[in-house]
Amino acid sequence: MTARMRLAMVVSAAVCLFALTGCGAEAPSTPSQAPSTPSADTSEPVDLYGEITAANYTAWALAPGYSSPQTAKGPHGDEVQVLLDPIAAKAVTDGGTEWPVGAIIAKDIYRAGQLIQVAAMKKTAEGWYWGEWDAQGEPIAEGVRIEPCEGCHADGTDGTLGVTLSR
Repeated sequence: MTARMRLAMVVSAAVCLFALTGCGAEAPSTPSQAPSTPSADTSEPVDLYGEITAANYTAWALAPGYSSPQTAKGPHGDEVQVLLDPIAAKAVTDGGTEWPVGAIIAKDIYRAGQLIQVAAMKKTAEGWYWGEWDAQGEPIAEGVRIEPCEGCHADGTDGTLGVTLSR
């Protein structure tokens, strides 16, 4: 694991911990990082959470190797359940080296068996649009080209780690 990946994991864990615990009794209940505005060159909606919940993402295909929640390999909780929208599921079946524009991968994140966060990534013409929300749907981070998402996922296959494409 590179130093950059370790740093990205530490920063991500700190952001998540801060979002979950706040900074004390008087801390506001707002997320630790306000949703970021997508870059000017994207036409993607800012409400990715609204998009995945309207599409009933919990009924999407389970990613290969995720027939049940699996031990988290990164900063996302204890266990994760990865789901693929129909575009992403077809891409896994078809193979290839890049995810098609419009593909969405969602992740339910658990700690001690309780859902604590939801994360999703949507492939756009500009790259991945990232989002992470607490269990009630309040944003932690969302946008195009945000850290630590991009830095941590940079070593994956076209930006993905737990689910990969192959020929």
